Amino acid sequence: MHRMEEHMAKVSVIIPVYNVENYLKECLDSVINQTMKELEIICVDDGSTDHSKDILDQYASKDSRIQVIHKKNEGYGKAINVGVRAASSDYLGIVESDDKIAPEMYEDLYEIAKNHRVDVVKADHYEFYANPEGFYITEYIPLTQKQEEIHLYEKILNIRENMEVMKFAKYTWSGIYRMEFLRGNHILHNETPGASYQDNGFWFQTMAKSKSIYFVRKAYYYYRIDNPNSSVVSTTKVMAVNNEYDFIDEILCEMGREGDVFRKWSRYFRLWGNVGVISQLADEYKEELARVTKQEYIQGLQLGEIDADLYEGYLKERLFDILADVRRFVRKDWSRRQKIERVTKNYSMVILYGAGQIGKMVQGMLKEGRVNTKIKYFAVSDKNGELTEVKGIPVREIRELEMYRKKALVIISVGKAYADDVKGMLQKYGFEHWIFYKDMM
Repeated sequence: MHRMEEHMAKVSVIIPVYNVENYLKECLDSVINQTMKELEIICVDDGSTDHSKDILDQYASKDSRIQVIHKKNEGYGKAINVGVRAASSDYLGIVESDDKIAPEMYEDLYEIAKNHRVDVVKADHYEFYANPEGFYITEYIPLTQKQEEIHLYEKILNIRENMEVMKFAKYTWSGIYRMEFLRGNHILHNETPGASYQDNGFWFQTMAKSKSIYFVRKAYYYYRIDNPNSSVVSTTKVMAVNNEYDFIDEILCEMGREGDVFRKWSRYFRLWGNVGVISQLADEYKEELARVTKQEYIQGLQLGEIDADLYEGYLKERLFDILADVRRFVRKDWSRRQKIERVTKNYSMVILYGAGQIGKMVQGMLKEGRVNTKIKYFAVSDKNGELTEVKGIPVREIRELEMYRKKALVIISVGKAYADDVKGMLQKYGFEHWIFYKDMM
């Protein structure tokens, strides 16, 4: 049993909890077993109706560092704020109750924050899920995918001099925050009941108001993507992103001229968030949000808040489709999702044949369709090297996967010029179910 005076804690860890009995013990174990023992662990039970509250009380009875606050259900933002107001340490960390963290996370981040005297320290993270056979698939997710931005790691940055880091991954739980900075700038979460995306407002405030930030090129946090009850998979919260960015815009107004430089970013993330939400909404809500997104873009143009240089790739393509014809965009989105679901629904396992750029693209497509957890392997004809995994998923030669020939769906994820060769290999090893990736689009 841990015994420690409250004033000795170096980091306060806030864990908001709501109906996560299947994942909570793994989360709590990862926090209490940190190499840094000087932790204040504040678990805020937001009115759980399962056994989460009992699990919390059991852990608190064995570890004096754990403080449990039971409250009625008022939403993620309020739960976090209750924890922040109860915190007494110099630094704050957040761990979501269906996730887990590496043992050295808080020791490493605390040392960096103290040594460099920065307001915020952020690190890379992992995404993970259990594949059809119960094994964890883990993918390393850097803060930035751009090689030309790697130099922004491992140094003290002033956000106003390095605005490009606004495009770094905006998760709040992969870092720690100086409490004096948070309290001095009145940084809290939006408390809209039942809303999603409330971490966006907290993240935006920490970026816009910080004077010093440090990015670590190492991952410590494991973000679960296979919890079916996660708020980010809601199919009905049409205006959640817009409501959160209304909250952010109010804060920018309060900041005056200092806030004005971030308006183009607020508009950008509002549009980016809406485009992402459209894909996961129930069909009857898609057109409504697409029309709102079109209006938000037009309003942004009128207010001078659209910086064309920010919009590229997937977002640019989707926005152009929305601006051109909302109904056509919605039909196209619906058709693509339906096809992915229809093709994969009768299979518990998917193999992507092709581990190159097309294979990665198909994995992303299945991820957007929320069936990526069915992917068990990337397959190749001949490994000819040391390639063992792609995006955390094992790579195997197709001959090694022959035992799955009857039950797996193989998605041929190569260019058309190589598709016939791949089909020949599948026939050679007796695979019964396959489809060319373009036939799913």
